[in-house]
Amino acid sequence: MKKMYEDSQDLFREMDEMFARMFTRMSRGTGSVEPQVFGYHIVINGGAENPQIPDEPAGTLRGDSAPVAEIHHIGEEVKVVVEIPGATAESVRLNVQDGILSIDADGSMNHYHTTANLPPVNVDSMQSSFRNGVLEVTFGTRPENL
Repeated sequence: MKKMYEDSQDLFREMDEMFARMFTRMSRGTGSVEPQVFGYHIVINGGAENPQIPDEPAGTLRGDSAPVAEIHHIGEEVKVVVEIPGATAESVRLNVQDGILSIDADGSMNHYHTTANLPPVNVDSMQSSFRNGVLEVTFGTRPENL
């Protein structure tokens, strides 16, 4: 059931409060003046109206060279999407071990490294594409009974 708002601005106030809470959580313990990225791990299952956002951030503070991987589970596919600005397709190296996808790439000024915890996937079905600084790695899901 959708929540009704007496004042049309209530929705926006609620969103502002939610973002303020997220930014407060993300900035805890960041005494450094160096640029840092702090991300939340969000898994979007195909057709889900309300993606689940955990109460606590995923992982630790990440520097410029640790992009955040998005994991999308759509039907019988799992897609990992990572922005790697300045990298080339030839420099991208992928490795899957123990359900973790490791991504390394070299850009003009940076070496990038990140990981993604995969749901049960068929590793042999891995396909990747790299276009305009965005890496997409696609897997077929494993049947539930394996």
